[in-house]
This record gives sequence, structure tokens and C-alpha cells, in this order.
Amino acid sequence: MFSLAQSDEKKEEERHFRARYAQRSVPYIRVSLPLAAALYLLFLGWDYYIDPASLVYTLSVRLPFSFFAVVVFSLTFLKSFERWLQPILCITVVLGATGIVLVLAILPNGFNFGIPGLLLVVMYACGATRLLTNTAIVACISIITITNGVLYHTNADDFQIVNTNFFLISASLIGLAYTGLLESMERVTFKLEEGLRQDKIASDKMLRNFLPDRIMMRLRNGETTIAEGVGEATVLFADICGFTSLTHRLAPGHVVELLGDLFTKFDEISDSTGVEKVKTIGDSYMVVAGIQNSSPTNRRHGEQHRKDAVVAGIQNALPKNADAVAEFAIEVLAFVHAYAKEKNIPLQVRIGIATGSVVSGVIGTRVPIFDLWGAPVNHAARLQEEAPPDTILVSESTYWRLHNNYEFEDKAVLTLKHGEKINAYRLTSRKSAMEPT
Repeated sequence: MFSLAQSDEKKEEERHFRARYAQRSVPYIRVSLPLAAALYLLFLGWDYYIDPASLVYTLSVRLPFSFFAVVVFSLTFLKSFERWLQPILCITVVLGATGIVLVLAILPNGFNFGIPGLLLVVMYACGATRLLTNTAIVACISIITITNGVLYHTNADDFQIVNTNFFLISASLIGLAYTGLLESMERVTFKLEEGLRQDKIASDKMLRNFLPDRIMMRLRNGETTIAEGVGEATVLFADICGFTSLTHRLAPGHVVELLGDLFTKFDEISDSTGVEKVKTIGDSYMVVAGIQNSSPTNRRHGEQHRKDAVVAGIQNALPKNADAVAEFAIEVLAFVHAYAKEKNIPLQVRIGIATGSVVSGVIGTRVPIFDLWGAPVNHAARLQEEAPPDTILVSESTYWRLHNNYEFEDKAVLTLKHGEKINAYRLTSRKSAMEPT
């Protein structure tokens, strides 16, 4: 089974290499084919110099083969050409060599004077057409076979046969050595590019755990200072209760595996509900909704236009943002309860939610971190700390955006640092008429 999977992997890698090689080869072919067709016809002057009386016959041979090269050139602009590039070019080269052999058979003592023409075809086949080694071997063997067949049918003498084969085989061996070297270099380049591509995928995947996609794109575009202001957004903190005590009872590997299971599911829930993960701190998980269309504060031109657009967007989208965070909270609460029951471990979750204006941005250069600042961040963190286990507490600003679709109870007043007081409401469930988003 392992060997079969490995074989399939190699086949897939070879398919990717051939596709990449074909893409890189097309520009060379578009230059070499017209050049070859032009030279093919220009050698009519050589035909006329050897035997003017045979010009009509050699023209009737050279013209169709030049036309075929033009047809192949036009095919290079079709996407499907890349798939059939190797066999088509092999046929083109063999037909071109066949035409030259026929011309040499028409001209008197053609094989005594025309060997350089065949050598040019071999050089063209093993270099300009970018044939792979196996295909080039087929082309060279075909050229040698066709040449010897024509020599036999024209009753060539021993000198012509030996002389022609000596130069033709020698040129083929040199050309195939060059082709093999070129292919090996292309394969090394392909493996390096694939390695870089895989590394980029892995690094992008890792960065997505720290930075949203839009922030990554802005960093790649050269922005060094990224800060975004949002009129209103909804922030959530979720903390796993009982996790600290488990770290004393379980092995480190089990602790990391347990937290990985929880946060992996939290990531899935955040994707399904449309909220944006901000970060994790220990066993605490932070998300936000409403900053995807935020206005960059570090851009000078058109600032007022963007502010107006953001305000209009907030008015239309804010209730949906709060609903998305509420859905995330309800699903997280249900998942942790089911997970703790399945694993038979004492796990619960406390959740705090607040809504208001925030500033988001990236701090640090060596390990850049995306974070949020503002009153809702502090309020959500405080609500999470004060929430009893398996409870969702929301601020008053969030409550007024959710009370039509969700059930609440137990209004309370919390005192924050510096004496600030905020109203807190306990979110219990969706209203019966509301379907989960």
C-alpha cells in the first residue's frame, strides 16, 4: 500500500514537472519554430547552387514542411498545446529531418554535400525545441532510421553510408548529452521551486494564526505601519475554566493536545459564524466581528470619504456583527459542554462580549502580532473574568443589538478599574422564532 501511494505521488510530481517545463518551453518554441521555417526555405538557394534543375522538386518538399512548422507555431497559443508539447515537437523535428533527407536524395550527390543539414536538425531537436531526454532519443533514432532507409533505397555507396552515419550518430550522442544535462538542471530548479512553494504555504498557514489575510496582504505590499479605526465592533473573550488544574494532573503532551482540540474547534466555529480570530493567550480565546471593512487610519487621501462609507457600513452591518459573535459564543458553550462530557473532564467556559469603537493594528517587527485596543476590549475581558462558569455576559451596548433575537436575564452592574461601572446581561439562548445562523 505504501509503495502504491509513493508511486502515485511520483506520478503526480512528474505530471507537475512536465506541465511547468512546458510552460517555460513555449516562449523558446515560439522563437525557434519561425526561425527554423525561414531557414528551411532559405536553403533553396543552396539547392539552386547544387542543381538548378532540381529546384522545383526541392521546393515541393521544403514548402509543406515549412508550412507544418507554421501550423505548430500557431498551436502554441492554445492552452492544450502544453499537454501535447513533447509528442508534437518530436513529430515536427522528425518531419523536418525527413524533408532534408528527401532533398538530399533528389540532389545529385546530395549526401556528399548535405550532411551539415542533418546535423543542424539534430542540434535543433536537442536544443531549440526543448525536448526531454526520452523524447529526444526517439527523435534521434527516428532520424537515423529514416536516413538509412533513404540511403538504402537510393543505392548509396559505402562511403555515403559510413560518412553519413558517422556524423549523424556522433551529433546525436552530443545532442542527447546536452539534452540530458538541460533536463537535469530543469528538474533541480523545479524541486527548488516546489520546496519554496511548500515553505510559502506552510509560512502563510502559520501566519494566519497571528494575522488576518487582509493584514498579511498589506504587509506584503510594503506597508510598515498598519492601524485601522472602526466606529463600532463586537469583541469576545472566552476562557476555559478548570484548565489550569488539569495542567497539574495531565502530562504536558496531553495538555497541549487537549487545548489543540478545543481551539481547533473554536477556529472552525469562527469560520462558520463569520467572526475573526484575533489571538489566543494561554487558555483564553479572543475574536472580533465588524473590523473586516475598517478604514485605514494611516492613509491621508480620501479620508472623509472612507469615514462616511464606514459609518454607512456600520449602520447596515453592525447588528449582523453582534449576532455573529453571539452565535459563536452559543456554539462554543455547547461544544465545550459536550467535549467535557465526552472526555469526562471538568471543563467549562466563561465568555464576555462588548460592543463599541476599537482600533486594530500590527505591533512588532520580528514577530508581528495583530491586536485590538479600546473600551470594548477592556469591557469584554472584564465581563469574561466576572462571568460564572458556562455563562455568557454581554455589555449593555451589545444587549441592545441582540435583545430582539436572544433571551437574556440577570442584569447586573460591574465596577471596573478607575471606578467605571457597566451594566452586564446574561445571554442564555436564541429566541424560539430564530434559526441558528
